[in-house]
Amino acid sequence: MKVNLFSIPLFISNIDIDKLKIKNGSFKETWLSETMSSHAEGDILEKESSNYLLTIISKKLATELKRPFKIHLTHLWENHYKDNDFQERHTHPQSHFSFIIYKRIEKANTVFLHPAEDLILSYYNGSNLNMFNTNFMPECKEGQIIIFPSFLGHMVKKTNNAQTISGNLNLEMIK
Repeated sequence: MKVNLFSIPLFISNIDIDKLKIKNGSFKETWLSETMSSHAEGDILEKESSNYLLTIISKKLATELKRPFKIHLTHLWENHYKDNDFQERHTHPQSHFSFIIYKRIEKANTVFLHPAEDLILSYYNGSNLNMFNTNFMPECKEGQIIIFPSFLGHMVKKTNNAQTISGNLNLEMIK
């Protein structure tokens, strides 16, 4: 018998980028990577677009969450990657789930990191026992969304001329 202990769900779905009407904040160099982002101000999603986005996300999360819930979009921003731009390792604190929408990409360069990566590598790095993956690079395409628990560390490898929309969500269980 094999048991996958402590699995972490990721949800990938197609999304119609044209249905996301965003009123952009101002873009500036952000984080250590100096990626152009509207993160500091956040973007405003028009009501119809917000409803569309939350419907897509709710349907995916409902496959895992067996109790009724209300979903709250708490922050939304857009990143513009120029030649060789990247995003350092990070998480999204104070939220339950986060998402990335691949608005314009040649290839998704997002890398998700195992929450116990450092611990695993301290035991197995340099050995021939490569039985635990410590990172995962999804093969997402333009026009897709990936939804993941906010505690999951991730980064973006060097990329060229890409645009993503990211956001954070909080869930409220309905009694």
